[in-house]
Parts: sequence; C-alpha cells; structure tokens
Amino acid sequence: MARHAFKVLFIAALLAASPVLAAHVTRPAHKAAVAPHAKALRLVPALPRPGAALILENDRGKAWDVLYPPGLPTGMHRHPSDFVGVELAEAYLKVTTPDGNSRANAIKRGTMYMLPKGLTHEEEGVIGHPQRNTILIELKDSPQHDYPNRSKAPTGFIYPGAKQVADNPRVTLWDASWKPNAATPAFFQSRDMFIVPIDGGTLKVSSPDEPTQSYPLAAGQVVFLKGGHARMIQSSEGSVRAAVVELK
Repeated sequence: MARHAFKVLFIAALLAASPVLAAHVTRPAHKAAVAPHAKALRLVPALPRPGAALILENDRGKAWDVLYPPGLPTGMHRHPSDFVGVELAEAYLKVTTPDGNSRANAIKRGTMYMLPKGLTHEEEGVIGHPQRNTILIELKDSPQHDYPNRSKAPTGFIYPGAKQVADNPRVTLWDASWKPNAATPAFFQSRDMFIVPIDGGTLKVSSPDEPTQSYPLAAGQVVFLKGGHARMIQSSEGSVRAAVVELK
C-alpha cells in the first residue's frame, strides 16, 4: 500500500509540474505526465530498443546504458517499472507527451533521479547538440529487505560530503565523490546497492568478512554490492564521482 500511495503522489506531482527528485536545479526533460489513455496509443517497448545496451541484471534490477542520437526519436513508450536515471553527458532533449505537446530541455551531466512506472513519452536528442547518454536502472518488484547489523559499524551508506538526492519507498539516492587514497569511515551496508560512476577511477571495497575488491570504473558501467556486510569504500586511483542507489 505504501508503494502504491507513493506512486499516486509522485504522478500527481508530475502532472502539477512539480520538481522531480534531481541532483541539480536543471530538471531532466523526461518528467512527462503519465497518460490515462496510454493503452490506446501505439507504443514501442521502452527497453530494449536501438541504442540501449543491457549491462547488468539481477533480482533487484536491470541496468541499461542508453544513447539518444540527435534527430532519432525513441517512439512513444510507457515505462513498465519504476526506474532510476543517471545522466552522463550534457545534452538537449525533446520530449513529446501522449497529448502531442513537445518541449525541449537541457540535460545536465550528473543529474540523478527516480521516476515512476507508467511514465509515457517519446524522447529525441536535439540536432546540433551532444548526444545524450543515460544509465537507466529498471527496479524489479522484490520484497523490501534490510539486512540486520551485527557489526559495530553504523548502519547505512556513509561518506563525508555525500549528498542525499532522494529518499522514497523504493530507493535512497546519493551523489558521492571519493578523493584518491583518502581515509573513509566504515559502515554497515544494510541494503543492496548499485554504484553508477560519473567520473571514473578505481574504487577499493574492503570488508572484514569478504576479500577486498578493486573496481576500475568508467562512465557506462554499473557495480552491484549485495548488502549484509560492513564495508569501507575508497578511491585507490582518481577522483571518483558516482551515484549510489540504496535499494529498499
């Protein structure tokens, strides 16, 4: 019921042109209204489609690396699940809603957000501007799960300077940056999480009950970390900026 109520409130907010949950004042151009008559439209699949590559899938979600070539419309589509987006490039996007209205908005690199199941629109990169590149994570419907903390580390993602972008019944979104070789606090990862790099480098993930892992990261990749472990996340190379998606 909480998830359904959240969805209704979110869609109402979109219809009222309220701001989406985004990391910047510039909103992503795809906060189009959900059309009540969408079933009567000629729809194409939201994903997969040309320009979209599936890069990771598990029982919590599907991560796609999606390109929007200027001048090539996606076709009118309806998103079948709640989804998280992370913008990897500055771009300009035209969005057409089912009522035929269109508008074009600037896309700001590093914007991150979550939008609801049922969102219906057509998107098209604007000719004369750079190609849009977005990581989309389609969230699967799985039971909410918090792993019990039996460690001495504090519960939940922690990193100095990390900015909480959104917190709702599906996800908590963080905009986090790691300086190379900087000391980082330990935390207990009580939820599964995706890490979506914006500025690449190498992240080292250490845990008292798992082998240390190094993840060379570049834009267009996604890392999944299963919850239930105390962890420290550090940059061993480069200044890494990433979206951290804690799944509820």
